Amino acid sequence: MDTLRAGAFRIPLHRPMLSISGTAAQLAILPVAVGHGVAADGSLPRFDLTESELTELGCGLYGVLARFEGYLTAMVGWDPEPFLDLDDLAADWSEELADGALSGLVLADHLRTRLSLGPAWVPFRPGYL
Repeated sequence: MDTLRAGAFRIPLHRPMLSISGTAAQLAILPVAVGHGVAADGSLPRFDLTESELTELGCGLYGVLARFEGYLTAMVGWDPEPFLDLDDLAADWSEELADGALSGLVLADHLRTRLSLGPAWVPFRPGYL
């Protein structure tokens, strides 16, 4: 099992959780005992992480994400679902997509034109912004 560093802590990851709805698939990879009310944590005590430790953990999760390919949208965070549907992004977040204000959102590079991405979008890894 992978673990990620957060300050002096080594945080394990839950097994990936896959959900499929129609033609869309969503993969969630959660750190153990970090979130609030995560059913997979059961009765485990939560890690009491500082802001800098949470930032380090988030960067580690982006490192995990960088090992994947074939996805369209991805985001590390507490509640990324509102930013993962392409139609919702195009309809509800067009200004933020144009000016790059959706910090942390990773998109497949070929979506640049479809979503009218502005120049603030930078490479995340080959094929992704």
